[in-house]
Amino acid sequence: MRWEQLHWWQAVLMPVTGAFIGWLTNWMAVRLIFRPHRPVRVLGYTIQGVVPRRRHEIARLIGRVVEEELLPKKHLLGSLMTEKMTAEIVRSVEEAVRLRVMDKLPAWLPFNLRRAAADLLAEQVKKELPLLVRQLWGRLEEEVDLSLAALVEERINGFSLERVEKIITAVAARELKHIEYLGGVLGFIIGLLQVGILWFARYGGHL
Repeated sequence: MRWEQLHWWQAVLMPVTGAFIGWLTNWMAVRLIFRPHRPVRVLGYTIQGVVPRRRHEIARLIGRVVEEELLPKKHLLGSLMTEKMTAEIVRSVEEAVRLRVMDKLPAWLPFNLRRAAADLLAEQVKKELPLLVRQLWGRLEEEVDLSLAALVEERINGFSLERVEKIITAVAARELKHIEYLGGVLGFIIGLLQVGILWFARYGGHL
């Protein structure tokens, strides 16, 4: 019994078929992450995409990760109150005080006197305000009830399922494609192994 008895088209068809089945299986698996959006009864079983079925749990977990790991409240508020931000607040308040004093002082007072009073008060604000801003910001870090987890969870739950799907696929499009292609590669390898096993079972004893 010779190798030609195992037809060449069988040796080609098995890996190709395996690659197609592997790719199709993973393609369907990726689609089933998101679809169907609503529960569907099939042969007594309820079928629904993983993301639609567990979207509230996913939103809650994402919110918790954002709040506890990515943007803790203290870190978030601290990153907002930079030296540049403090300087900008001081500059804005200083300018507002100067304009306000000039506007409120009686017009019959000499301009130079009004300007000197406004400059004096603005300079005092410029000296005292940075410390007051830092103290106020420290109180905010302790007292402000800021729940990023709840905000993120509410925001995600407010998205339509189509938008959630688009967001996830936009972020992980390459990885999802790799999963599909990997299914084809593994299916092709399994097909080759099947050819090898079949060849060995038929002809191995005659070598």
